Amino acid sequence: MLAWTGDPGLQTADYQQIALLLAGAAQAVAGDVRRAAARLPEDHQARVLADLVLEEADRRLSVSREGTVRRVQNRARLVRALYERLNRLTEVKLPEPVSALANAGEPR
Repeated sequence: MLAWTGDPGLQTADYQQIALLLAGAAQAVAGDVRRAAARLPEDHQARVLADLVLEEADRRLSVSREGTVRRVQNRARLVRALYERLNRLTEVKLPEPVSALANAGEPR
């Protein structure tokens, strides 16, 4: 879909179905992003960026679905952006709990 350079000649109903499937995928990945971001402190940079991506996703998903190539490509870009954010969130090392840091220097 993202590689389409023009109209591939599908019926309007086909574009609508593809857009609907991509919207469902975007909502599912957005849920994963929300859960991954919630593990981080509220002021963590990765969480702040995830919140911005999620706000944009919510805005873009609230737009009515049209049966056009452009709409399908926009939904595909949204899914890609959400997966990119999810990948970045899963790479973030969680801060250690304070008690673990306080006991780090003590002999066992």
